[in-house]
Amino acid sequence: MKTPVPTTRGFNIVELLLVIAILSLVVGVSVQSYVNFSRAQSLAASASALAGALRDARARTLASVSASQYGVKTDTNIFTVFKGSSFSSSTPGNETFTFPYPVAASSSSSMRTVTFTRVTGNASASGTIDLYLPGLPGVQKKTVSIQNTGLVSIQ
Repeated sequence: MKTPVPTTRGFNIVELLLVIAILSLVVGVSVQSYVNFSRAQSLAASASALAGALRDARARTLASVSASQYGVKTDTNIFTVFKGSSFSSSTPGNETFTFPYPVAASSSSSMRTVTFTRVTGNASASGTIDLYLPGLPGVQKKTVSIQNTGLVSIQ
């Protein structure tokens, strides 16, 4: 008579722990990649929004909307499209936009407020506004450039 061969069913604890460790590693890498991608998209969207606001202010000035000139004031976490030759926080009709977390802006003091000249569309200041992710070294930044002629580009 033959003796039955014992069969094993299921997983032992070592195999189970190995599978859990591999899954944890894959999930960890995936989550970090998603977070980095999300931050990069926020940075790109913020640069596009700021450049669009600058272009819109120039277009409104050239079109003499309300027979006025327009400008954009940039702070660390917000930017405001305003009507007139200088920024006043109490002016009705100011359009304020907040950069999504964690995007921040920095620029020289001359670039904090840019207005556009009627008829020509020239900018009151030329230079760059840098958008970056604070506390994240090695992450790319976006630069919004404004020329004397009022043309805006993103680098």
